[in-house]
Amino acid sequence: KEEGWFTNRRKGILFTVIGALFSSTASVSIKLAEQVVPVLQVLWFKFLVMFVLVGSQMIYYKQTIEADGRLFYLFIRSCFENIAMSLVLFAVMYLPVGEATVVMFFSMSLFMVLMAAVFLKESLTCKIYIALILGLVGVFLLANPEEIIVDRTFSVARMYGLGAGVGHGLFRALSSIMVRKLGDEVQSSVVIFYHSVYGLSIFTVLILLGMLYSFLIGDYMFSEAFFIRIEDDFLLALCLSIGVLMFICQSFATRGTQICDSSIVATVRNVSIVFSFVYQVVVFGEMPNFYAAIGTAFIGTAIALIVTDK
Repeated sequence: KEEGWFTNRRKGILFTVIGALFSSTASVSIKLAEQVVPVLQVLWFKFLVMFVLVGSQMIYYKQTIEADGRLFYLFIRSCFENIAMSLVLFAVMYLPVGEATVVMFFSMSLFMVLMAAVFLKESLTCKIYIALILGLVGVFLLANPEEIIVDRTFSVARMYGLGAGVGHGLFRALSSIMVRKLGDEVQSSVVIFYHSVYGLSIFTVLILLGMLYSFLIGDYMFSEAFFIRIEDDFLLALCLSIGVLMFICQSFATRGTQICDSSIVATVRNVSIVFSFVYQVVVFGEMPNFYAAIGTAFIGTAIALIVTDK
């Protein structure tokens, strides 16, 4: 229940921040896993674990999978989310984790605010506009503008990463709009259940088709581009952890989107960039520069403005 200071908006902000933390952690696991494991197999593991976890949760709490005639929205939302999550793998494959996150969330913030105003008719206060601008400035600074504009030449691989990041932002924004269309009546566990079922079905079929094709052409090594036998315990645990992390991320992020305005969620999700740069230092040993520190301060200020907005 909504009581006192801890309103639905602030609950939504808190859930969004928690979801962003687990999303950033999952991105690190994905970047480590996809160096050895095929991309389709990584996604297959993710959806398998999510399906087991959300199914167990629904059985324990005796929840049903009824969607009150909203299967169309659930299906479309799942398609958008699956495309977005597939593009994450390509973004972190061709770009550093921190920079890939910058591109993805910069794009998602812009698309979500635009779509929320057009399709959901959400009104924005002056404080939210200021927070959005500060957040976008912070994202731009985190991207290290001096290096991008002055020093860097854009390789083909880098362009793939940037394109995948922008595409992720677009489809993630569309997914969030679908969650808002579903409304608060559909439980977040039901949304995640259909998302995992659709995703698991799609990537199982893709892997089977790829292995069948390799059998027909007689090139069995080609099948390893779709599925391999994982004998290393750590690598297997890493793949399984992606599903666990994304299940937690989806649980909090979906609920946060349901009870909070899309434009606010879009801005708060930029905190994922800060988490990603922390992981970039701790896990990959890549130190952020002066621009990253200033950009982090801008994003923190933006979130503080949103939390205190009436």
